[in-house]
Amino acid sequence: MTWWEALILGIAQGASEFLPISSSGHLLLLEKLGIGSESLAFNIAVHLGTLVAVLIAMRKRVREVLRHPLQKTTGYILLACVPTVLIALVFKFAAPALLDGKLLGFGFVLTACLLFAGEKLKSTKSALLTPKISILTGVLQGIAVLPGVSRSGATMSAMTLCGVDKASAADFSFLLSVPIIAGSALMEGIDIATGGAHLDVALLPMLIGVAAAFLSGLAAITLFLKLVKNHTLLPFAAYTLLLGVAVTLLPLFGINI
Repeated sequence: MTWWEALILGIAQGASEFLPISSSGHLLLLEKLGIGSESLAFNIAVHLGTLVAVLIAMRKRVREVLRHPLQKTTGYILLACVPTVLIALVFKFAAPALLDGKLLGFGFVLTACLLFAGEKLKSTKSALLTPKISILTGVLQGIAVLPGVSRSGATMSAMTLCGVDKASAADFSFLLSVPIIAGSALMEGIDIATGGAHLDVALLPMLIGVAAAFLSGLAAITLFLKLVKNHTLLPFAAYTLLLGVAVTLLPLFGINI
């Protein structure tokens, strides 16, 4: 992997991890277009870059949770993680082929539908986060293991459909990303440690990718938290819909993705 490929992939990972457009989908799409190559070690590195970004951007909320671990928010995070982990394990061991991009176009379209539903079909009743909403959020987050399905988009849509306001939904979604990103990196690290993958990226591209993921992730979180307060997410829905249609139709014209 060259330094410029690592730069592009790092920026894509950081920005699309926190904007509702699917980081896994964009990384896979870029790889299919010939930018970089599949590397578990590189994926771990850029995931850690985005993890540091969210820890810094959400430091006040993270500090609050750590100082008061018995508060409701901690319980809601743990509740949401349970179905996420179970669904992710089902995909990993029972249907691994689905994680290779066979449904990439469908994943982007599903993201668009979720974002549209979250904007247009959201509950008119204002609601606070509850155990049931947390579990539903975790289920949608588990489905987001499919490339093309946005984790942030799916979790936010689940909450807004239940009546949680977008700002609160974004806040919880980003808090929830901390254990999920850390857990994902840990699982990939176990694969490397057990011989399922190898360290196959030079140090310089790795460092460039991590730095790019960190900076773009930090910028994306800051931008998105401001955006959700007064703006619609429909432009992201339109973008992922067009991308999904393009990914699905291009092979019909001899362009394989």
